Amino acid sequence: MQQHWLTNLPIHGVMKTEPLLRGVANDVYKITSTSGVYVLKHFRFDHPYGLDRDQEVAVQQILFNHGLAPEVLHYDAVQGLMLQAFIETPDLSHDSKSMGTKIQRLGEISAHIHRLPVDVPVWSLRSRVQRYCDNLAQYEPERARQFQKRLQQQRKLLDSFGNNPVFCHNDLAFHHVFLSQPPQVIDWEYSGLGERYFDLANCIQVNQLERSEQRAFINAYEGASGERVDSQHLQNWLELSQTISQLWYELHHHLQHHHL
Repeated sequence: MQQHWLTNLPIHGVMKTEPLLRGVANDVYKITSTSGVYVLKHFRFDHPYGLDRDQEVAVQQILFNHGLAPEVLHYDAVQGLMLQAFIETPDLSHDSKSMGTKIQRLGEISAHIHRLPVDVPVWSLRSRVQRYCDNLAQYEPERARQFQKRLQQQRKLLDSFGNNPVFCHNDLAFHHVFLSQPPQVIDWEYSGLGERYFDLANCIQVNQLERSEQRAFINAYEGASGERVDSQHLQNWLELSQTISQLWYELHHHLQHHHL
């Protein structure tokens, strides 16, 4: 952590700073002070991923008012810093509950997120994956062309994205969900109005749920949302989600390598 970042933070008596995560889109630090324990996020690689940090912060504040996310205590757009309170309860990936219970909670929270009245723009998934391909082409033009070809085969799904938009997290990993009271969800950089099935597929993909776990997740989601999930339609979105995930990770590999 760069020490000058601490200068303008609304906290005093800093006793310890420690890295929590060197992530894909963020570096995350834990700050212990005399006034409390905090998390400081340093944003990385906004442009290649098409991230809008001003919107992310605004969304998190809205979700704080809904009781679903930590309050943003400080935001510095120039330095790319966001401060929030440290959540003391374990996240779902480290919780001692059974996998079945975790999956049930994940389905319920997914349904809750999809019902939230958050006024943000509808994503353009086509524009987002085109950005990924364009940036990957700077490092591996042939791989980018291969991804373009694969995505073209799924153009109908891409074109249907946002036809019936709901608010989505789009990266609801176990480690983003904390079973505090009420539950808290973090890392909203990919959130926005979008496709329910894409969000569900991403949740299955990022948590690497096996077939039986996928069924349990969808059953929990259907029970909490009152929405019936078409299994074949979900499978189609899963295939697209897997393609986009592979593209995203290949781009990330090059970004990490060239920004060490």
